[in-house]
Amino acid sequence: MSNPKAIIVTIGDEILIGQITDTNSQWLAQNLFNEGFTVTKMISIGDNPAEVSSILEYTKNKFDLVIFTGGLGPTNDDKTKLVLTHWFNSELLLNQDVLDDIKQMVYRRTGNTILNQRNQDQALVPKCCEVLRNQVGTAPGMVFNRIENNTVYISLPGVPFEMKWLYENHVRSFLQQNFEITPQTYDLFYVMGISESALAHRLEEWENRLPDDWKPAYLPSAGLIKLRIFRPRPLTEQYNQMISELIVLLGENFVAKNEESVQDALTKILMENNLSIGTAESCTGGNLAKTFTTKSGAGNYFKGSVVAYSNDVKMNILGVKPETLKHFGAVSRETAEQMAQGLARQLECEIAIATTGVAGPTGGTESKPVGTVWISIYVKGQLFSEKFQFSTLRDVNIERSTNTAIYLTYKYLLNFIKQ
Repeated sequence: MSNPKAIIVTIGDEILIGQITDTNSQWLAQNLFNEGFTVTKMISIGDNPAEVSSILEYTKNKFDLVIFTGGLGPTNDDKTKLVLTHWFNSELLLNQDVLDDIKQMVYRRTGNTILNQRNQDQALVPKCCEVLRNQVGTAPGMVFNRIENNTVYISLPGVPFEMKWLYENHVRSFLQQNFEITPQTYDLFYVMGISESALAHRLEEWENRLPDDWKPAYLPSAGLIKLRIFRPRPLTEQYNQMISELIVLLGENFVAKNEESVQDALTKILMENNLSIGTAESCTGGNLAKTFTTKSGAGNYFKGSVVAYSNDVKMNILGVKPETLKHFGAVSRETAEQMAQGLARQLECEIAIATTGVAGPTGGTESKPVGTVWISIYVKGQLFSEKFQFSTLRDVNIERSTNTAIYLTYKYLLNFIKQ
């Protein structure tokens, strides 16, 4: 039996003009996939009643589930509820439970017990729907389960945290009770230090032996490839054997799997070996430090960072020798290594990462074009340095330098510990 088909529809002019990013579709798609649905379309439309009506007609009998987000607020541009009421030949009725929820919400936010007319109108819901009470906002969710149309429609607020709360507290259980679905998932392998084409070539024979529904997808980003493989339910011995072969083929390019990120893998080594780390950054401009400090508990191993963008800071704070800068330049192995050594000395950390390069789009020369980057890793007195030639795009160069530096630190530190 095939998975139920779903479509996600986000409503809001702010999405179409690029004012906000549509994170709702991504989050819903992931969760619907996990539940057992096949999301075949994601559509964004404006705050236009005619467009909402058109989507309702289009989706009827074509999808098992339609989820709308947006258009349920108290302002004049929010028309989704009215369109749904009309389309289902229903009428709006005051829902006392929703009204009480709104009163409590407004009181918590403002200390006021009196609702204005717009707040009161949010307690009007279509007579034919199942109401999903919202404990974190003023707009309730709604379910329209019309068996004769063979399509279930769910309307949720567009505010991301409200949408997520309603899904997790109401929608998920509704879907599990009303659809024949089997949870599904995939394995995600984080691969670094190899190009997408080289990886595909390495895995070609292995991939040819896979059943069609296990074929991997290659999801490349700057300096990182995510290899996704759909996992069968239940797990089979054949699948486990193929994954074991994959790990061997990936070798040192395999860094992390599933919920564990590349940074998590590095953090685990640091914590298990009671090691501290710091960053000396030129071309990455603090992005490496940001990557470490976004994780809770980073203070247990991350000492700090010096953003040595100017040569003065390289010399006066990190101890890079003036003659090094004069003879080799700021973008060189020698400068990167002295930056790493200087940081380890200043912060008294066992591990130091140094980056220096030409991020662009200006500043390149014939010998050191835009995208030239040196990364040096200091590990308890030993230095490991590599040169890279990335792209001509500044943002890409910063991201690739950051990801590559984390990977190199992971690789060299792992080898160092094994010695």
